[in-house]
Amino acid sequence: MRFKNIFFAAAAAMALTACSSDDAIETVQQKSQFPEDGVMRFTTNLVDPTAVTTRASITGSDVNQNGQQFQVKIVNPTSATYSYFNTVQYDGSEWTPINRMLWQNDQQSITVTAAYKQGKTFSDYEFIVGANLTVAADQSTEAKLKQQDLLTMPTKTIANPSIEETLMQNGKLVINFYHALSKLDVTLDLANEFYKNDPKLNNASDITEFTISGTNAGYQFKAMETVNENYGTVTAAATPVAADILANQSAFTAATETNQHSTATYESIVVPQQIAAGALTVSFKIGTRSFSWTNTEAITLEQGKHYTLPLTVGFDTTTLNARAFTVTSWEDQPGDNLGTE
Repeated sequence: MRFKNIFFAAAAAMALTACSSDDAIETVQQKSQFPEDGVMRFTTNLVDPTAVTTRASITGSDVNQNGQQFQVKIVNPTSATYSYFNTVQYDGSEWTPINRMLWQNDQQSITVTAAYKQGKTFSDYEFIVGANLTVAADQSTEAKLKQQDLLTMPTKTIANPSIEETLMQNGKLVINFYHALSKLDVTLDLANEFYKNDPKLNNASDITEFTISGTNAGYQFKAMETVNENYGTVTAAATPVAADILANQSAFTAATETNQHSTATYESIVVPQQIAAGALTVSFKIGTRSFSWTNTEAITLEQGKHYTLPLTVGFDTTTLNARAFTVTSWEDQPGDNLGTE
């Protein structure tokens, strides 16, 4: 009897072990993000600007619009047949390649590179050797300004699609975009002299001809040349492209009797670059009065950074206020998931 008990106990233990093994195998299989039909599909993520009030850049909701598109390059080192350069377009519900794309299998490694810019269709040649681009001088409206934003995912490697967790999600290849240029905001703090001298001069439309001069508007973008884990390479044009940027007024707060300082914010997208002392000028008019400010120290603008230049405007002068020139990451907070499941 004791032998039988031992036998049954051993059999039960073996059955439990088998079940546990089956569960473990099933759990491992459930973790695979590879699509069962082998069709390559896409979802996108964009890390959005940090400040909630800023609008001077592409956001998830902008990209996730019917007809928007990006270019993607897939390199399979063992097969030209399963290597692609393609345009992926949003059809209102999901991202669909214009030409069908297939995985070779769930084990073969690939590299992935992608770029997005409103109104620009990159070519395979431009991905490989670089695209020569400029930021427009006229950024005076939100729509015009957003057209300057460049989103990039530099070359990433998926070593084994069957176990990839970062760049594979629910059978889709994840494109993680980052802003590749620099964002430059200028805030104006209008001293109470304006309100005291002329209370009527207290409207957003009273500030005119707001211009940022002295930056190099030309640049070369190399999507497949990686600066770091987030960006393709952006290099200011060797022969500078001059541009007087008409910035977008994104916010204005009128002075009141209790707070007699009007404030205004102007946003622009510029090329990452070195700006020599005395080269950058911000100029504008308030009513009929002209104002300007020029940097006295060299300025370095880096990729993916959000810069704020706070100016105090007296009735006769413009000065850099006590907060001075500040910089934050353009990508502090996670953005929208632009894909659909």
